[in-house]
Amino acid sequence: MPGTALRCTTSSSWAPRDEIAPVCAESAPGAYEVRSNGSEGCYGGWDLFFAIPDSPWVRIRVTADIEDLERGLDSIRAALVWNSDAFPGLNWEPVLATGQTGATVTFEGEAPVPDGAERILLRLLMCWSATGRMVWSDVQVEGIPAPAPRQWRLAAGGGSPGNGERTIEKNTEAYLGFCREAAEKGADLLCLPEVMLTTGLPSGPSTLVEQAITIPGPETEPFQEFCRESKMVLCFSAWERSEELVANTAMLIDRDGQIAGTYRKVHLAAPLEPWWGVTPGHDFPVHNVHGACIAMNICMDSSVAESARVPAMQGAEILCMPIMGDQRAVTGWTGGPSDFDIDRWRAIQSVRAMDNQLHMVVSRNNGLGTCIVSPTGEVLDMLQGRRRIAYADVDLSARPRTWLHSTFVGSEHWVRRQPTYTPLVSGTIRNIG
Repeated sequence: MPGTALRCTTSSSWAPRDEIAPVCAESAPGAYEVRSNGSEGCYGGWDLFFAIPDSPWVRIRVTADIEDLERGLDSIRAALVWNSDAFPGLNWEPVLATGQTGATVTFEGEAPVPDGAERILLRLLMCWSATGRMVWSDVQVEGIPAPAPRQWRLAAGGGSPGNGERTIEKNTEAYLGFCREAAEKGADLLCLPEVMLTTGLPSGPSTLVEQAITIPGPETEPFQEFCRESKMVLCFSAWERSEELVANTAMLIDRDGQIAGTYRKVHLAAPLEPWWGVTPGHDFPVHNVHGACIAMNICMDSSVAESARVPAMQGAEILCMPIMGDQRAVTGWTGGPSDFDIDRWRAIQSVRAMDNQLHMVVSRNNGLGTCIVSPTGEVLDMLQGRRRIAYADVDLSARPRTWLHSTFVGSEHWVRRQPTYTPLVSGTIRNIG
């Protein structure tokens, strides 16, 4: 939506202290150059000031042409600051890099105008680079309306399809019962358990090939038809056959009954799934479904922190997770059969949601512990008794904020130091006892 453009009233260079200040010059009208002073601690840049708009929110967009920075995007930051940049009482919002074409990086952000604000400060920075330069330009600051609420009723269904003989057809009808119950309660999105169509059937190298389905296909059509009729979004996983491959695949069926996205389990349950001949996926796609950014994990993915972090970095707001259990949610760590500890389970899901600012919709095959968790880490609903579906009403536009008023997700991305995380992707494990 177009906003009301605001004009820069004044500009000045800024640094915490002179000895680490970069060299700043307005190389052309509206082009703000920042050069390193040769120090590893070089930190500073430009402060641009704007008047307060009549609108309740502002939107920022600015580009930077970068050259020879020591650590690439790690050496460049932008921030929106209200009134004072001095602590205490700081009120700020990170303006984050949202795209790069060649040497040109685009930064964007939005924030509410706080009560009593007197002016807007846009701070454009070079950070900790002994080399390089950048030129900030195409600065756009607009007053905009507040974002409209995006209300979703999330639902997580857990538990087996009941007693008696198991077939894919009987499991299908049983889980359609979960769908009908959730639709009657007004659910917008329902997540159901892992490989639920084959619950109770033998699992092994030969049986998986016989049980695996195509997506879409005859086995998914009853659920697609249900979504078309109920206008509900549905997620669950199934064994999927694609030529010679068998994968554990989660799918999103949208309100029109279309397969809006699929996800192949990246972290297979070791060692059984690999030894059964299951092929893993290799990425964590995020799907925009009716205005919500939704990603999926499956079971063992929960044990690996990056499974949630990667989709969160790509803008996911909801993470659906069909899951049987978690090897950390036990009280016995000595090998062999163990129990299921609901307090550990709650802690695992809460920290994962909070650290990644995601709404977690977790559907456990056993039922117990099926839950919905908010980005604040609050368990909004969890199954511990006879109920088989957990529910929660959320507003995806309402982002949790830090004590300095920034969105937590913005602050988290702003402080990340990507070049320092190379051990995560090196493939080498050290000091294993």
